[in-house]
Amino acid sequence: MAGSPLTSKSPSPKESSPKESSPHEQTAPLEPAGQLEVDEGNIADNDSALGENDTGSSTASIASSIYKFRIENGRSYHAYKDGIYVGPNDNSEQDRLDLQHALCLLTFDNQLYLAPIFEDGKTPVKRVLDIGTGTGCWAIDVSDDHPEATVIGVALSPIQPAFVPPNVEFQIDDVEEDWTFSEPFDYIYTRFMTVSLAN
Repeated sequence: MAGSPLTSKSPSPKESSPKESSPHEQTAPLEPAGQLEVDEGNIADNDSALGENDTGSSTASIASSIYKFRIENGRSYHAYKDGIYVGPNDNSEQDRLDLQHALCLLTFDNQLYLAPIFEDGKTPVKRVLDIGTGTGCWAIDVSDDHPEATVIGVALSPIQPAFVPPNVEFQIDDVEEDWTFSEPFDYIYTRFMTVSLAN
């Protein structure tokens, strides 16, 4: 399908030297010049400064205990709905997910999707859902290519980057539960979720 007008291409994945550190490795924080005071003020999950929320009660709050990952045999695993997804969420797994995304781009000639969306000019795609977003690579690439669309990535583990394009957001939720989205989606994308869903 190379050269097909019905597909979108994203830039080729960046090559990296084996000596470069992983983007998921934690680095030591910079030391502040002076003493910092701790702000112990509570931030409510419904704070209007956080923007409007398109979710209901079954969606976990980012401010909750979902960051308290379970550690087993030296690997970390998601805390929200602990155990329903078998894979870890540590740096090695995040690197594997990023590599898997790069391999998909190479396999499909840098096409992010094969469905004839965005290009027909008749039906604008305003809302995109990425189920099982993982590290969020696909959602970020689509949001970069289509700034007119809102892209929502959903996963069980909060391993996505904090700095993303303004038209992408990540939510921690279980897609096997009742959906809490108040608006329909124009395109729903998922990949490699066979072992993750009950039916």
